[in-house]
Amino acid sequence: MKTLNLKWLIAHKPVYLFQRVAEDFKSLVNAKSNDVKIDIEILTTEEYNAKYNPPEPATRHNLWKFLQDNTVQLAQMQTTSLARQANKQMHVLDMPYLFESHDHATEILEGEIGQQLLNKFDKSSGIKGLAFTYSGGFRLMPIAGKVTTLGEIASEQIRSGMSPVAQDTIKALGFVPVPTEIDEVSDAVISGKAVGAEHVAQRLLPDQCDDWIKTIIDTQHSLFLTSIVVNVDWWNALDASVQQIFNESALESARNERALSLKDGAESLATLEQNGVNMIELTAEEKNELRQRTEIVYSKYQDYFEPGLVSSIRRH
Repeated sequence: MKTLNLKWLIAHKPVYLFQRVAEDFKSLVNAKSNDVKIDIEILTTEEYNAKYNPPEPATRHNLWKFLQDNTVQLAQMQTTSLARQANKQMHVLDMPYLFESHDHATEILEGEIGQQLLNKFDKSSGIKGLAFTYSGGFRLMPIAGKVTTLGEIASEQIRSGMSPVAQDTIKALGFVPVPTEIDEVSDAVISGKAVGAEHVAQRLLPDQCDDWIKTIIDTQHSLFLTSIVVNVDWWNALDASVQQIFNESALESARNERALSLKDGAESLATLEQNGVNMIELTAEEKNELRQRTEIVYSKYQDYFEPGLVSSIRRH
């Protein structure tokens, strides 16, 4: 029996969010494979660096390089990072109030549009995508003070994602964006650079945001996504039957991950509320007002994306 050896590198934290996707994928692949033994070595960057001692230690910032040169074959990466590095069309996924619900997101991510985005990488990147995962979900705003409305902190500094779309969205919502990597959210608030942040529920406790959160406003203003990505040359050399196994396993593990992310998020919010955090859910009218405010972002990016991409995703 032929053996296929490959590596899956985990470079993001919290590790458990990404470890379980890789392990689920590995299990599914092996269950589906009869003619080929597929051996997937799953390693964190710390484990990889200790075992293989690469000239340049692996980090989440250079993970794409290890994929690009086929040192590792699979990984999960944030779509915002992928957009910055090799696939600007993925910035569309950060657009405000693009998705009306998780069902709407699933329809797009698993459909023709999602497949197009997963295969729009610059050729020089050496990467293609297999499936979209959450490792997050709809973004919300944890605030360091006790507030009852967004208006009470209007014009204040709020941590935003690094994406230009994310920064423009925070501006449109009435704040001064403080672009900060996702694993530095707490540092930005505790240091006084920002009074709050856009973040995702699943990461609030692992990122120790409970040390400072007093209020959470569930704005649901955009969706935080990750993707399962592979080295494209390695992929193209696989037999079609093996590619099918990987595609099916990626889709199933991505669905499982998205469901677990939502469960994690709900549990995190319940814990924070029990600990006294003020939880604010927006009314339909309030959310509609925010949608109207962020229309300016769509105007700014009307020529940035491929014609018809935004309109094919949005529901009016």
